[in-house]
Amino acid sequence: MFRNKASHSLAAKSILVLVAVAGLWLLGTWLVSAPQSNASARLAPAPFRSPIGDVELSLVKTVDNDAPQPGDVIEYTLAFSTTNEGSQAFNVHVYDFLPAGVVAVKPLAPNGMIEFQVPTITTTNVLTTVRVRVLEGYEQLYNHALIAADFLPATHASLLTSVDQPALRLSLNKLGHTAVLTNSTLVYTIRCENTSDVTVNDVTVTDILPGGLSLIGASPPPDEVSLPLLSWSLGDLAKNEDRVIVITTTSPSVAGVITNTALADTRQRVMTHTLFATQVITEGAILEVRKSSSAPKVDLGDELVYTLRYENIGNQLATGVVLTDTLPSDITVTGVYTSTAVSTSQQLVWNLGTLSPTVPGKVVFTTTVEGFGGRWLYNVADITGQPGSFPGYAELYTRVRLVILYLPLITRSYEAPN
Repeated sequence: MFRNKASHSLAAKSILVLVAVAGLWLLGTWLVSAPQSNASARLAPAPFRSPIGDVELSLVKTVDNDAPQPGDVIEYTLAFSTTNEGSQAFNVHVYDFLPAGVVAVKPLAPNGMIEFQVPTITTTNVLTTVRVRVLEGYEQLYNHALIAADFLPATHASLLTSVDQPALRLSLNKLGHTAVLTNSTLVYTIRCENTSDVTVNDVTVTDILPGGLSLIGASPPPDEVSLPLLSWSLGDLAKNEDRVIVITTTSPSVAGVITNTALADTRQRVMTHTLFATQVITEGAILEVRKSSSAPKVDLGDELVYTLRYENIGNQLATGVVLTDTLPSDITVTGVYTSTAVSTSQQLVWNLGTLSPTVPGKVVFTTTVEGFGGRWLYNVADITGQPGSFPGYAELYTRVRLVILYLPLITRSYEAPN
């Protein structure tokens, strides 16, 4: 009886072993025959084959540009083989795991991995290539690759490529009144420009209002208001693109000097800041000038009209007032209206004499745009008075569009010879 029980136990164990072996065999067959995603060469399922000779797998990864810039297309090369003479490996799989910071161009890799398959390799190098485009915002590309073959340990290769970052720069300028009466309107203008050769992403401007100021409004409206902080999300700025923010406030009721601070940064953490100081007074002559143009963008040959509005925003007379406009290069003045000006090649000067408080005036002049496209026209106006008065200042940027040439399309009929 005990012998029969032992025999049954042995038979049961044998059946379990057979089932386990069969399961492992089926799993291995499925792994070999399962469809491979992103493979550049697909093979029919192949049986496992033992390697020939003393086999060691070799995998080397190189790149054709070891200091690419964002936007460049680079090509990785994978070279793989066996290392010992006479050796041979079968059913070879090479996996290339693309780094963060690139997108595959050829072959495509929706999940960031590319697989190559070859039936056999020897000591002769097999080469495969992968073309990718470098994305912005990444300083290094860390690439991994893996090679595996039947009955052999996998071999790994890595490649670290530094991305040559272009200089990223933001220009942040702030203008306002150099002096203002207590409890009067105080306007700040912030201009943020991308002076880089590439796009900067997710630009944010933050303005810190001085103590004692009350906010009237801002254009565009800030995305966040947590006084004294105002914040704007400006999005991406292309090369030479700018944004202008105007903040209107009421000055403090107490005389003194107040300082406004503005900061700008981007997703790439390019930070810049600017300060602007204003003297708050109870009495005095305060000169102000504001400048505008007939168009924010012009073409070569266009007429561009400038208007200067000036005023004494103080509560005392301003005497000996002089208004000066410094012209951009490559524009020609074609007419001056409203008031007589003394002109030179780079300046128009108006002697305005005495200005009473709150009596505004303006001058207008026309110009023709010359020179070359793809630049800014930078125009500056200054107004000054007697010693002890406070001067005014204004600046204006006007974009000159690039010249685009359209070549005529000439079509010719063709008649075949007889």
